[in-house]
Amino acid sequence: MKKYTTFITTEKGEQKEISVWLDDETAKALDEANNPEITQFYILDKHQEDLTDRKETRRHISLDSLIEQGHLIADENGDPAEYVERMEKILKMRKALSALTDKQYAIVIAHHIDGLSFREIARRMGIGKTAVLYHFNTAEKIIKSFF
Repeated sequence: MKKYTTFITTEKGEQKEISVWLDDETAKALDEANNPEITQFYILDKHQEDLTDRKETRRHISLDSLIEQGHLIADENGDPAEYVERMEKILKMRKALSALTDKQYAIVIAHHIDGLSFREIARRMGIGKTAVLYHFNTAEKIIKSFF
């Protein structure tokens, strides 16, 4: 077992120390990844999981609601190296999405997440379908450049 610690800023602007204990296999995978962002992300995720486990004594929370809140649900027998790899991809995607303009981001989300057609996106945004396609294709190129 190995202890990992990070700091977060609370809603009141105060620094708070967060510590978790990780098994040797997970600690080794995080150390080998040598990526502070992934390590911090994992610590925060594990800390939230521990908090949720403590709350489970009184009420049950569905997996669907946790996923909707943004929690990652890991398989008990999951490979920590796969988790680290998945976290790297998530961080790359976050960086790629943050590189998009507001319009590009809205179009990508509307198409991929909401499942809207380009014609429907154009109608809702009040622009032409050609403009939507242009912004979408540009956004796709930007996202691909991160991978």
